[in-house]
Amino acid sequence: MKLQPASEMLKVTESNFEKLKATALSSSDYKNLVQGIEKRAEKGCREYTYHNNSNQQFISIFKTMLQENGYEISQHVSGFGLTIKW
Repeated sequence: MKLQPASEMLKVTESNFEKLKATALSSSDYKNLVQGIEKRAEKGCREYTYHNNSNQQFISIFKTMLQENGYEISQHVSGFGLTIKW
């Protein structure tokens, strides 16, 4: 078995990450996150705490998307939760 060059592994990673990102953003977890933020905002709150104990990679993707949209994010020590402020 021959080890592939790092540049080749980077291509594989990037390709598969885009697939993972698409899956995360179309998941029920993402819908729950958006609905949670909306419900808190409707109650006059400026913060929402989100937990997802099943997929730490999704949490990372959600964190990036929220930051890109102007939200302040604190990731919980466990890696499975976010405190979101707007």
